[in-house]
Amino acid sequence: MPDAQRSSDLGLYRAGITGQEHRRSITVGRKPILEDTIEILRKGMGRKPKHHLLFIGPRGIGKTHLLSLIEDVVRSDSSLKENYHIIRFAEESHRVLSFADFLLGVCEILCDTLPEEAQWRELYQRLATEERDEIVIDSLVPAIRKRRRDQKQSLIIMLENLNQVFEQQIKDTRDIAALRGFLMEDNGCLLIATAPLHFGSITNHKEPFYDFFDVQILDQLTQEQTIELIRKNLEWERREDLLGDFTNLRPRLIALYRMTGGSPRLTLMLYKLIADEAVSEVKRQFQILLDRITPFYQDRMRDLGPQERAVLETMATMRDQPKTPSAISARMRMKTSQVSSLLKRLSTSQYLRSVENTDDKRSRLYTIREGFFDIWLAMNVSRVARDRFPYLVEFFEHFYPSIEERNRKREEYRKRLASGEFDVPAASSCASDWQAGLDYLSEVGSPEERAREKLRLANMHLRDGNADKADGYVREAMAIPLDSMGAWIVRRADSEAPLDYLAEVEELIACWDSLRLGNLESFVAKMKLLGSGLTYKTWSEAKVDFLKEHLTLLPNARDRIETRLRIGEILTTVARWFEAESELRLALKQAHDEHDSDMQALAMNDLALLLKATNRLDEAELLMRQALAIDEQSYGPDHPNVARDLNNLAMLLQDTNRLSEAEPLMRRALAIDEQSYGPDHPNVARDLNNLAQLLQATNRLSEAEPLSWRMVSIFVGFGKATRHEHPHLQAALRNYIGILTQMGMSEQEAISKIQAKMRGDNP
Repeated sequence: MPDAQRSSDLGLYRAGITGQEHRRSITVGRKPILEDTIEILRKGMGRKPKHHLLFIGPRGIGKTHLLSLIEDVVRSDSSLKENYHIIRFAEESHRVLSFADFLLGVCEILCDTLPEEAQWRELYQRLATEERDEIVIDSLVPAIRKRRRDQKQSLIIMLENLNQVFEQQIKDTRDIAALRGFLMEDNGCLLIATAPLHFGSITNHKEPFYDFFDVQILDQLTQEQTIELIRKNLEWERREDLLGDFTNLRPRLIALYRMTGGSPRLTLMLYKLIADEAVSEVKRQFQILLDRITPFYQDRMRDLGPQERAVLETMATMRDQPKTPSAISARMRMKTSQVSSLLKRLSTSQYLRSVENTDDKRSRLYTIREGFFDIWLAMNVSRVARDRFPYLVEFFEHFYPSIEERNRKREEYRKRLASGEFDVPAASSCASDWQAGLDYLSEVGSPEERAREKLRLANMHLRDGNADKADGYVREAMAIPLDSMGAWIVRRADSEAPLDYLAEVEELIACWDSLRLGNLESFVAKMKLLGSGLTYKTWSEAKVDFLKEHLTLLPNARDRIETRLRIGEILTTVARWFEAESELRLALKQAHDEHDSDMQALAMNDLALLLKATNRLDEAELLMRQALAIDEQSYGPDHPNVARDLNNLAMLLQDTNRLSEAEPLMRRALAIDEQSYGPDHPNVARDLNNLAQLLQATNRLSEAEPLSWRMVSIFVGFGKATRHEHPHLQAALRNYIGILTQMGMSEQEAISKIQAKMRGDNP
């Protein structure tokens, strides 16, 4: 992993954040302009400064970085250092409201950078609170001029965002003129400034600074320069893991270049997602930058007419479709000819760029020229964009283009979150980075894929106790157009109390995924598993309703009947008698229509048990006898299915006090199950219990006692084999104690007898 001391700070490039060696090592595409600037400084040594420079380029292009490079060379080169001293204003110099403020700023910086020259501290302390500008000017201009004569050294004054200083901060044009005069005179001051764009104070021939600067334009990086910038950063951070796979990484880096348009700052921000997956830190840096540029972009918007502003805002929201004049006009509900005229004006004003639309060759595709401006507009227009930056969504779209790649990345994030092991830098923010990665990936893919991931995120946040976030993801999923099964899942997620529903959402989603991806075998298995996993204790109405709503999607009739029988069985368990009977009768009809004797017998048995529970004994008995006859014909007289039918019928006969008819059926069922499963199977224990209770009811306790004890022994043996107590053991013990007390023992004597038997004693 990279050395913590060498990790870059997302390309902020500023002195004090990135060191000189770091700045030099990651510089790409700026060598020619840096060399030209240094050559100008060398030629100007010992002369009156005449060559004032202005670097123009959009936010994030590297203007601050270039100033730092110039400063580094001047400070490290002995001849340049002897002839120049750097006066560097803060990136945002809001206190410069007049020519006098500018001079005070120079004086304050000289106090800090030249502590050995005490006059600057004395002057600043005396003038910092002086209300009269003329006193400040008359004191500092001669002092600066005198220093030039005495030290034979010029001042390189670095001032960023010159457009803001000239057009928003210094309101009096006489101050602007005074500053120009100061720089033109022999005061030994050379101004190197930056601005994000051309502005009126330098382009209007009536303004003092018209044709004053040597203007240099900083271009966006080329594709190869962008890739080289990333490679240099990886080398600086010693990321051998990524450098070793750099060839395979190259296609993704090209995608990153297309996303950022060659902006160095955007490139380095998104590069951190490749290197460290630092989603939270990238978002934080984006927010800092967006906050800083908000006043600037607000002013740019105010410079436009209402319709032009509306065009830009509309385009910022169109991240899901090509921005052609017809598409933009449709969004704006305006005529295409009118919108085309607005687009042309915005292109001429350098707000937009356009290229030929390769799809139809007739129209043009428009984009907002400046990446940060695009993001800022989207953030202001869209509530969702405030939480998810469009560029980061596009990052995940480009870097994980297939569903397989996205699912692998999601699973990686989930495993990391589950493990709690943080193995990358900035460990304290790892969990939030991985959660943010899952969040952005929930915005990528088909509608069904996005809805699935949002429901899974809802489930994750619900488990963490964050119900509000869970609800937010469910509502996002509801806004997505889905197929019938996906829409059902999302509607149910919103209508149910989250704790009742979302704990089981993964199973429903897995079933939906199997159907949607065409894996019918998996879909059938998962549908049936949903039903088999439902018992009284783990009851879920959501699952039952899901099965009822979608079991018709099962391709095989037998699977549909089996699933419907399971639904009826579950509904019977929770006493939803009417619904259960409807499902069971429908299953029986479908089995009859399909001529499926197995399913007919099974449906008859299940329906008979429901009829018995609701005291319709005659119809129940008829169905049980029909089921027995079908299974005997299909499987022969000694099959386990026949034993099941015999038990059901025997229990009904016992409940109607026909014990003599019930007993031979129970003994026959016991013999079949012993032969089929062996003497120690739970089915045998069930048969033993049924027969023991009948014998107990007819006061044949000496016959019932060994059968009941044998049942207990089977359950005890199960517990020893599995190390888990059989769920029916306690009931079996109570039944056995009941027989012993009926035989004349006290309850304590009965318990002692059981304990002795379990120890292997023979009391």
